Amino acid sequence: MSPAALPTARRTDWTEWMRSGEWKDSADTTIPMLPAMAQEIISLALDPNVTAAEIIALVSKDPLLASRVVQLANSAFSAPSRAITSINEAVVRLGTGLVRNVMTSSCLSALAADPRIYGSRGREYIDHSVGTAYLAWLLAEPADESPSEAFLYGLLHDVGKLLVIKLAREATRHALTPPTEGELTEVLAELHAAAGGYLVWQWGLPTQLHDPIVWHHEPDGATARPQTAAVAYAANRFAHRYGFACELDDFDPLADPVLTGMGIDAAEVARLDLRAPELFTLARKLRF
Repeated sequence: MSPAALPTARRTDWTEWMRSGEWKDSADTTIPMLPAMAQEIISLALDPNVTAAEIIALVSKDPLLASRVVQLANSAFSAPSRAITSINEAVVRLGTGLVRNVMTSSCLSALAADPRIYGSRGREYIDHSVGTAYLAWLLAEPADESPSEAFLYGLLHDVGKLLVIKLAREATRHALTPPTEGELTEVLAELHAAAGGYLVWQWGLPTQLHDPIVWHHEPDGATARPQTAAVAYAANRFAHRYGFACELDDFDPLADPVLTGMGIDAAEVARLDLRAPELFTLARKLRF
């Protein structure tokens, strides 16, 4: 039997197994689906005509989610003149856009909640993704893109990392040699974007999320939706500029041709420098 014909279980090196793409054909490596409520939330997040009543009805289904929305409505960010105690009041106070952000954040937070699956890195990637999502939300409107959609693909841009981490932690279960920390870091950098695209397909998410997730490091590679990929790229770069649960990269935004091509100038950078850290701090306080 030729090496190419060997069954997946005979390949022992995890890094080689990942790079070969064989993990996609292994039923044992199916990762958990998004929480059942997530599909409803994503549908609402992508619906520009969603009503406050629809948002209120969905938030009301989950007590923890409802408590986060009310907490946000009573935060210093919202500065209400009196205490808000109902979901209805909270949604009216915040607007459907911010409430949808809290809702979609809860989906990914629930997905990475189990440290037995994702280890300590899971929470780190969630925090980074939430920060990137708020940046995408801030960047979308000036780029003539949907802020709600941008928040969603900003939140999911690194979801492939969760898949790679889970597969690494389950290596011995599949008779594979576990990767070293260095090997895992290399595979994460190399494959996480493509793995995110795989999850878009596996979970049956809207296809418009594909390009900004797969091409958030190389927006020029996006053929269907290059502008959304550029927004995702910009949001991720600024998340690193601020060190949102990631390595700090104090780069000059005005020297990046993708960012300047989006019309980002000194005034926009100043706006982000002022608003983004505040939103990130608040989001971490509200996390699940």
